[in-house]
Amino acid sequence: MPYATFLDKVLGPIGVYEGHRTVFDDNFVDRLCHYYTIIGLFFGTILVGTAEYVGNPIECWCPNELSPDEVKYVNFVCWVQNTYYIPPFKPVPYEYEFRYSNTIFYYQWVPLILLIMAVICKFPRLVWKYMSNRCGVGIKKLVELAKQTHLNSKEDREQKLKFVAQYIDKWCLNVRAHRSGIFAPTREQAASLCDIGCGRHHGNYLISIRIMVRIMYFAVSFGLLFFLNEFLQNDIYIYGYDVINKFLAGQDWSLNHVRFPRVTLCDFDLRQLSNIQRYTMQCVLPVNLYNEKLFIILWFWMTLISVMSFLNVLYTLIVAPMKKPRKNFIKKYLRLNEIYEKRERDALTKKLLQKFVELHLKHDGIFLLQLMSNNVGSAVMGDVIKHLWDLYRDRQFQINNGTVPKPADKNSYVSYRSSNGTLSKEYKKTLANESFV
Repeated sequence: MPYATFLDKVLGPIGVYEGHRTVFDDNFVDRLCHYYTIIGLFFGTILVGTAEYVGNPIECWCPNELSPDEVKYVNFVCWVQNTYYIPPFKPVPYEYEFRYSNTIFYYQWVPLILLIMAVICKFPRLVWKYMSNRCGVGIKKLVELAKQTHLNSKEDREQKLKFVAQYIDKWCLNVRAHRSGIFAPTREQAASLCDIGCGRHHGNYLISIRIMVRIMYFAVSFGLLFFLNEFLQNDIYIYGYDVINKFLAGQDWSLNHVRFPRVTLCDFDLRQLSNIQRYTMQCVLPVNLYNEKLFIILWFWMTLISVMSFLNVLYTLIVAPMKKPRKNFIKKYLRLNEIYEKRERDALTKKLLQKFVELHLKHDGIFLLQLMSNNVGSAVMGDVIKHLWDLYRDRQFQINNGTVPKPADKNSYVSYRSSNGTLSKEYKKTLANESFV
């Protein structure tokens, strides 16, 4: 999408780097959801986990009568059995039931919560990888083969690009409307009449998965934003606005201390020889300083991701059904090879191009070529589409004439032109006899 492509260009290598990936089948917004968000969550997990399990996550103020070992024991007990929060301006209730109603249960589990959020963010990507591998074509290997051609000699490069084009052409030919199971013909006819066909045999399997996965990205980001809002106990509509206003005004922009209190209370029983002594200790939780800032950053980050994911889905839903962008994509690369020039744009040539785009390549073929274009560049992509066009045009000529004329030179399209550069009468006659449905 335009703004995602712009961000990719601005960020350069940073915007496209993802481990050791050699093929990118997503845009920058997708990577924000399934890659950069996960990096941030892992960083937060390490930060909070280190503060909890390497440092001192809790320090309790104990009476002098307790020995150092007993103080250490108190800290461990209060950390494990949870503490509760009573605001400083309120008296501590005598009834323990009222105290425990304000118990804080979550702070030991923050690293685990962050890891679960990371897994949830990765889930749509796993769905895409699993389902795209079942489309019938090895996308990664095909793109890698095309990318490696710039390292080969001219002859090897041409041979490999022809192989790539033949592979894609065969894949598009093998896509046929076919259903199995109960009432298969009826279901196929209903889908055709209602124009709701979806799947490999309809030629829109990959684009359908793309739409579904991007909807999942939006659902995940918005769902996590909703979770953070409930977790932070703040109004989702005014929280960010309130924080920004306080920050610009130089006021304390941190959260209220109900969710991330620095100072809490802890009740525990200390067994002695003759009796059990109950203590109420005041404890400080340094780890909540990290938790508070981390969850504030997460809230703003998930808000940004939700907005961008929504725009990503909206753009995909608008552009995917449109025929003109798909046709313009093919025309651009045909013109790079001096094919489909202005003098040749008669009705018959336009019909052949329309048939090539809509009935042969279909949504999935165009999607695969666009994906390759984002990885291999215009020069390689132009050669692949030229070979695809030659294969399709030659096959159409063979179907209608029974023979395939040999190309006059390296650009086989010239063999279908007359001496003045226009389409030959023989080829126009062939096109006129075709059925462009």
